[in-house]
Amino acid sequence: VRDITQQKNAEEQLRLAAGVFAHAREGIMIMNADFILINVNAAFTYITGYEHDDVIGKKPGILKSDRHSIDFYASMYQSLDGKGHWYGEIWNRRKNGEVYAALLNISQILSKDGETRHFVGIFTDITYIKTHQRELEHLAHYDILTGLPNRVLLTTRLQQAMALTKRLNKFIAVVFIDLDGFKAINDRYGHETGDKLLINIAKNMKYSFRKVDTLARIGGDEFIAVFQSLNSKTDCEPFVRRILTSVTKPIVINEQTLNITASIGISLYPQDEDASPDLLLRQADQAMYEAKKAKKNRFHFFD
Repeated sequence: VRDITQQKNAEEQLRLAAGVFAHAREGIMIMNADFILINVNAAFTYITGYEHDDVIGKKPGILKSDRHSIDFYASMYQSLDGKGHWYGEIWNRRKNGEVYAALLNISQILSKDGETRHFVGIFTDITYIKTHQRELEHLAHYDILTGLPNRVLLTTRLQQAMALTKRLNKFIAVVFIDLDGFKAINDRYGHETGDKLLINIAKNMKYSFRKVDTLARIGGDEFIAVFQSLNSKTDCEPFVRRILTSVTKPIVINEQTLNITASIGISLYPQDEDASPDLLLRQADQAMYEAKKAKKNRFHFFD
């Protein structure tokens, strides 16, 4: 009679480990000391699209997406060499070419004498989380209806433009655009028609802008434009005139031809005294009301 309790326990541990490896929802890849793949689980295949035989004998670089720099991978290997593990987000590529985001944890497995025997990488597909995060960031910075930057992003871009303008000795124009008679159209034809009108007007106005400029919607029928890198205080006038022209283009919605105009106020930066983004917006708003009082469909500079 021989006591095989220890052997049976070891077999049970092996079965348990094999079950975890086979049924884990995380992708698992086992590499030798030279980072050659020697085994992957079913979740690895599900996430990456690569079958077991596609990757065995190859390095994980087969998943490389080219989104990361050489320094990124150098830092990873440096951490594995110094700490024995690495943890972070990485962008890889599936077999079908699709790029995905993964949360990856790589651990070093040592032998009894302290030599590296294996590396084990465990990863989770977090593409959905990253996509949802981008959507939330978009909602936080862009107007839902028109897709234009909202007040939050406008303020950020205006601050950046003001700082750059001071260094380059240029001018920027903050342009407040208010649609004339929009409320009457909204009341007569309904909010759905009003929304479609705003969307079309936003598209038409954007053709008047350069890449360095910004057009934002801050609510209702109010838009803000920021024109930067202007050589003189009057350089913005051609852009503003194009905005007025684009707004007055007839727009057909539900077989109804809608005509509308805009009143525009302009504040300039830099000024004799220091000004904040909020002050520039208030000045442009005040100038816009002066344009409205002067029979609308025109622009007025803040004095």
